[in-house]
Amino acid sequence: MKSRMTALRSAVAVTAAVFLAVPAVGSAAAAPVPSATAVPSTPSATATPATTTTPSAPATTTTPATTTTPSAPVTTAAPATTATPSASSETKAVTYQGRTFRVPAAWPVVDLGVDPQACVRFDRHAVYLGRPGEQQVCPPRLVGRTEALLVEPAASAVPDPGGSNGVAHTIRASDGVVAVTGTYDTDQPLVLRIITGAGLTPEPTRQPTPAPAPGGPRTTPVAPKSATASAPAASAPAESAPAMAPAAVPASATNYTGKGFDACTAPSAAAMNAWLSSSPYRAVGIYIGGAKRACAQPNLTASWVQQRQAGGWAFMPLYVGVQAPSIAAPTTEGANAADDAVSQAQALGFGPGSILYYDMEAYVPQYSGSVLGFLTAWTNELHAWGYNSGVYSSSSSGMKDLAANAGNSAYTMPDAVFSANWNGREDTNDPAIPASYWSNHQRAHQYASPQDPESWGGYAIGIDQDYLDIQLTSAPPSQSSGFFLGVRQSAGNWPGFTPLTGGSGVFRGSEAAIAGLPDGSSQELGIGLDGLLYHGVRAANGSWSGFAALPGVGTPTMAARRAAIAGLPDGSSQVVAIGNDGNVYHQARFADGTWSGFAPLPGVGTPRMAAGDVAIAGLPDGSSQVLAIGNDGNVYHEARFTDGNWSGFAPLPGVNTARMAAGRVAITGLPDGSSQVLAIGNDGNVYHEARFTSGNWSGFAPLPGVGTPTMAARTVGIAGLPDGSTQVAVVGGDGNVYHEARFTSGNWSGFAAVQGPYGASVFPAQRAAIAGLPDGSTQLLATRS
Repeated sequence: MKSRMTALRSAVAVTAAVFLAVPAVGSAAAAPVPSATAVPSTPSATATPATTTTPSAPATTTTPATTTTPSAPVTTAAPATTATPSASSETKAVTYQGRTFRVPAAWPVVDLGVDPQACVRFDRHAVYLGRPGEQQVCPPRLVGRTEALLVEPAASAVPDPGGSNGVAHTIRASDGVVAVTGTYDTDQPLVLRIITGAGLTPEPTRQPTPAPAPGGPRTTPVAPKSATASAPAASAPAESAPAMAPAAVPASATNYTGKGFDACTAPSAAAMNAWLSSSPYRAVGIYIGGAKRACAQPNLTASWVQQRQAGGWAFMPLYVGVQAPSIAAPTTEGANAADDAVSQAQALGFGPGSILYYDMEAYVPQYSGSVLGFLTAWTNELHAWGYNSGVYSSSSSGMKDLAANAGNSAYTMPDAVFSANWNGREDTNDPAIPASYWSNHQRAHQYASPQDPESWGGYAIGIDQDYLDIQLTSAPPSQSSGFFLGVRQSAGNWPGFTPLTGGSGVFRGSEAAIAGLPDGSSQELGIGLDGLLYHGVRAANGSWSGFAALPGVGTPTMAARRAAIAGLPDGSSQVVAIGNDGNVYHQARFADGTWSGFAPLPGVGTPRMAAGDVAIAGLPDGSSQVLAIGNDGNVYHEARFTDGNWSGFAPLPGVNTARMAAGRVAITGLPDGSSQVLAIGNDGNVYHEARFTSGNWSGFAPLPGVGTPTMAARTVGIAGLPDGSTQVAVVGGDGNVYHEARFTSGNWSGFAAVQGPYGASVFPAQRAAIAGLPDGSTQLLATRS
């Protein structure tokens, strides 16, 4: 698992069929040797051989660790041929099953049909031909990825749900005859040239797109933050891949107390079964992905995970991505890594509540700040998807830095820590971590890294030895103040909620608003925890722009208390907000994305309209209507005409009163030019009324609750649909989100609780806003409690 190099088991003579061209892979042309700084602190003498920073001899990179005669080539693998280059050649041709790949002359070629136990390692330049064997012999401490190629028969290749993956530095291609996996470090164009030169088309570079919950209904996922970060150019346009989530293993599968091990490549089913019956280990560390994952994983599939879990194994899912010296943008890279880790975990069946560990190798103190920022983004993003965050690192660097900053509000701490300290002690004590930190069954310890493979039940595996005391709850971490968006399809079903991103991980705030647009997009407003007003756009295809702060009146940002937004038929939108001075401000966003700028609205006989809440609705003729709760506690209404002029605020009558006293309001427009209003009266109950096209009002009437004559609520939202119906979302008096529909006949469906993210039966929220879309669907934006 770690970057320290160790000698492989005793090797037998290597035939020419195994190595068709073998340069000195430890030379300058090969991948750099992993830094010695990645070695865990204070290792035992037996775990620190003299080869720590010296490359192994060339033959050991792929020499089979067996004394038996190599098996015959697999029947599906055609013989490989290599054109011998001249002394001055820089490349050579490698042909496999009729496909010719021109690769650097210095790269060794390994025939896996002849040597099925050869370790397919992507941390060294090489070409591997054939399907990787189920029982590869790999050292456990490999970390790193460079330019390398695996070419195998397409029929037997393990499907990769991630396809080409810029975050994991992987390029995939298949033409039905051969399947190619290319990896790279700094020279992606080289690998692309090799693959395309053989006549194959690389799969589109897909961004990590986790699903709301494994096995659940699919929605278009949130766009990853990597879409806003610079990425290497690819030969094919990037596209968003549908999240793939097979039936999940329980989140408790990442909990265990006792001995475990981790290996560079997931062992075969036979080896795992043999070790289960004869070894002291019951937990296994598996590498699920990352740009520095060194070993191929032919065994690691969803069925492998499910079968091992059913047999009694627990798991430590490890993601090994960018390392400390290479972190350039901690927040972006940490969140991108988490998105990819969740995608890979879901593909293997690990759902929300599972622990995913980031493998951050040891580093020197100059990188502490960037590592802490990276791991904060990693943890925040995992929490946004409902996963628990774990961090593996050396006791002397990562663990030391985390412990030193556990009380620092600038950083988010992981839910579990996995310390590398090779002291030989089978416990979770660590000198860098105070006993009171991560003390509630939240620790694992890599206590040894034997030089030689360990054998149980007739199967030898190169491992690191671990002791776990991990018993985390399977419930997703708290998402207090997080923004979640759910789509109610026109048929009435709710596929689920996904978090909206902004800054580091999920956007958090106090107030939320949403509006639908004619092109099927929606626009969202959020008042962040910093008190500033933010705006974002969700395109019709589900991609998400992220939140951006809106300028204020003569200021770069707009501090606000409440805000609302409405879409107009021409594709523009209008925003009203209550500034931190307590007054109402309005501005328009034109269809081209430019803004008019905020301007104050006059009050009733005053130059400014002081208000406690505000709402806005767009009408089919391009006009809009605004509601505000004045500083006297009563509801006021006014219209903005299509020429931009305003009618002026006027009070609305209440229920048998001259004025309607209320705490929250909402309004929506209907296709016939009428509008409908919701208000929470001063008795805490929801009231509804309609404004007809004539300008007359129906009068407020209470809405029934769930088995009660009135509906107590904290916030209200209402949306009009193209068929003339409306839908309502409220945060009830119990703090949960409820929804109901008003049919065109004027009848109501009755309130029903909305299920929360990650399969929760209810959705506790601070605020719920709802918008109608042209296709008859609605979108609900809620701020989680």
